Amino acid sequence: MEFTTLSNNNIKIKLVSTPEQLQEAVKDLSTKQELALDLEFDQNRFTYGFNLCLIQVTDGKGICYIIDPFGLPDLQPFFLLLENKAIMKIIHHSNNDILLLDKMGCSIQNVMDTDVAAKILNYERSSLATVLKEEFNIEIDKSQQSSNWNKRPLTEQQLQYAAIDVVYLHEVKDKLLAEIERVGRLHWLEEENRLLERLKYTEVENPHLRLRNASRLTYYNQFILKALYSFRDNLGKNLNKPSSYIIPNDALVELAINPDVDLHEWLNHTRGIHGRLKSPSYENKLREVIQKTKQAAEDQNISHDYAGSQFKRPFRTADTEKRKEELTRVQAEIVNQFGEFAGRLIINQSLINEYSYTGKLKCTKQYATQIVLDTAASLEISLPQPEVSN
Repeated sequence: MEFTTLSNNNIKIKLVSTPEQLQEAVKDLSTKQELALDLEFDQNRFTYGFNLCLIQVTDGKGICYIIDPFGLPDLQPFFLLLENKAIMKIIHHSNNDILLLDKMGCSIQNVMDTDVAAKILNYERSSLATVLKEEFNIEIDKSQQSSNWNKRPLTEQQLQYAAIDVVYLHEVKDKLLAEIERVGRLHWLEEENRLLERLKYTEVENPHLRLRNASRLTYYNQFILKALYSFRDNLGKNLNKPSSYIIPNDALVELAINPDVDLHEWLNHTRGIHGRLKSPSYENKLREVIQKTKQAAEDQNISHDYAGSQFKRPFRTADTEKRKEELTRVQAEIVNQFGEFAGRLIINQSLINEYSYTGKLKCTKQYATQIVLDTAASLEISLPQPEVSN
């Protein structure tokens, strides 16, 4: 499918699936000052890992390019476009998009996040659908929201849905930006956008310990669980299936707690086990992993004591309670002045708790720091010099 007409906004959808088509699209888009962008991706829902499935991009005036990465061996020409600081990229709720791009080696620049803009204006719900309904009385069809974007060919409905996520973004940006300028919060938005551009994708450390109840296991069982998690992860990668489709998380923890179970019976009577794992060859591989890991635990004298929670709440004292009460008063005044949802961008419970227990005011945003200090001063509350992190 090359072209289809999106009648409600007079935008043509052009599917880009060859290097030649990508080159033409990049040539056209590189002449624009502002581009609306969105990514469709799969994050361990239908396939293994965090993977790009589709790119939607438009200048809002004629063509919405839908780039299919599955047919493109090299996206670098498009990534260079995203890294061009001279071109604004309008994105709604950009966090995951930026993280995925960073994972793929692209450091997007000049981001304008309309979701952040809505929050600055104290939208209770800042989804694109909500903003379009409240500001433009436009209702969009979200029936394809849970679509499997890995499947090909893409359907007409999928292309229409994907385009909708970008074709209104220029109008949304203009509307929200005008209001932000009117209330004098443009510097908030500029700083928030620059912070978003600095997001970096990192792999989770010790992901096996993030499974439910994993922190309550003994050191020995956690040692077993780590090996089981690695085995499951590798199998998921080989089969291109989410790891939890191979062995459900709860079942994996259960096996780590009872590694001496009859494995054949366990595999065939536990719900959610992938059929491939029940084959004799994979059953033997899993059995070998368990046996080797048990032997390694014995050789390394891994303790059977309970690990316990690694988080230990600091002691509460009169000073910690006083600091908490003072900063909570500051938060209440900020919410009163700017609204609950804008207030969350300025000060949150994490900052209050850290200041309460450490006496250090650690801030990441200059505009928010100034608001906190000014508000505290108006309440005659003395705060220490903030530690601004880079």
